[in-house]
Amino acid sequence: MERTDSAGRVDLSVPSLMDYLSVIDAVSEGITERLGLDEEIRHAVNNSVIEAATNAIEHGNRLDVRKRVRIRFFSSAERIEIDVSDEGGGFDPDQIESPVREENLMRVRGRGIFIMRSYMDDVDIRVEPTRGTTVHMTKNLK
Repeated sequence: MERTDSAGRVDLSVPSLMDYLSVIDAVSEGITERLGLDEEIRHAVNNSVIEAATNAIEHGNRLDVRKRVRIRFFSSAERIEIDVSDEGGGFDPDQIESPVREENLMRVRGRGIFIMRSYMDDVDIRVEPTRGTTVHMTKNLK
């Protein structure tokens, strides 16, 4: 999808430090509030952004402060789309175990992708081993 309307686009780039999750959260909250989204949709979008950013910082960039996490928000009256990109080596999304399988129910980790897919209308994970991973999420607003 080509995006030419820069008024509906916000770009954010942060170092791979967990301390920056609060900045990412504040930006996401501000955008969803500015769009006038109801609380349920704001919660879904904001939690998905934080899950994707946490994965990018911790698993993608392995907390390497020399590597950046980039978040792009695209919004229109119909939808909000978010790209969260890291500079890591990538992973195979099909190898992630389901957190709802009986043997995984008590695990405290491993639910990020499941949460994103539960909250958002579409989640696409693009892995480019030499360039990193981008999680593209869409939430329809109509």
